[in-house]
Amino acid sequence: MTKLIFKNTLKAYAFLVLTVAMICCNFNKKADTKVNSTTISENESIPDSVVKFLISSASNDFLNHQPPTPIDFRNVKIGYIKSPNSEKTFLLCGEFLSQENKEWKEFTTIKTSGYEQYIGKTQYCQEAKMVLTDENLSLELKKKLTEK
Repeated sequence: MTKLIFKNTLKAYAFLVLTVAMICCNFNKKADTKVNSTTISENESIPDSVVKFLISSASNDFLNHQPPTPIDFRNVKIGYIKSPNSEKTFLLCGEFLSQENKEWKEFTTIKTSGYEQYIGKTQYCQEAKMVLTDENLSLELKKKLTEK
């Protein structure tokens, strides 16, 4: 009788351990799939001509549409969104410090047949796959803005 109780207890314990292990594995798997949509890819690159175009377009737009007047940039990154037909739409995302109210605001510059620029938080940057996230992009944008 003692052997039977011990055997059943051992089976129950093994079942419990196996169940907990499976739940933990599935939990980690779900956490991995919920990675932020602004995933950084180090294996891809964006042509320099696109990077220069977006930096120049963002700079021109900031100069031509003031206020707000940007005095600094941070967290500038570049990436793309894939359309349903798998074409890439490139975009530049970041934040700028407004001279008027001294607060950081988000911006998005999108390469279209020309370009579009949005001030404020957009879904575009949240849905994009970021390729280049480098402090140099913030510096490059600031430099381009002060050149003009």
